[in-house]
Amino acid sequence: KLPQKPTTKVVGSSHHANVMKDYLKQLFSYRWHLGTVAWFLMRLTGLALALYLCLHLGVIFYFSKSSQTFAVFLAAKEHVFIKVLESLLVFAVCYHAGNGLRLILIDLGIGIPWQKHLFIGVLVLSLILSIIFLYPVWYG
Repeated sequence: KLPQKPTTKVVGSSHHANVMKDYLKQLFSYRWHLGTVAWFLMRLTGLALALYLCLHLGVIFYFSKSSQTFAVFLAAKEHVFIKVLESLLVFAVCYHAGNGLRLILIDLGIGIPWQKHLFIGVLVLSLILSIIFLYPVWYG
């Protein structure tokens, strides 16, 4: 008997939509654990800091061309939206650095029994440090 020719199934856009719908359904039904939250926040803050670095270099380059453009920058820096972004930046730096130290302790085997406690400590310490550093930005 001759082997049968395999049939090829044409995958349409409706198939891709169903796959995406199933993926999103599974993603949002996933039960998030503290370790997952720590992992996600580490990636999110890392991306935010990388984006900030690129934007910061561009802004420095653009506004350092003349004293007039620098005056525009100083005026824009006082806008509430910029202050909110600065607040998020300070929290991202504090969290990313603190969680990095937590991960080093875990990699060394020292922090393994206290992973969850260290994560909560990093969050609380990041919030406290952010408030201390940002008090002059908002009220100074």
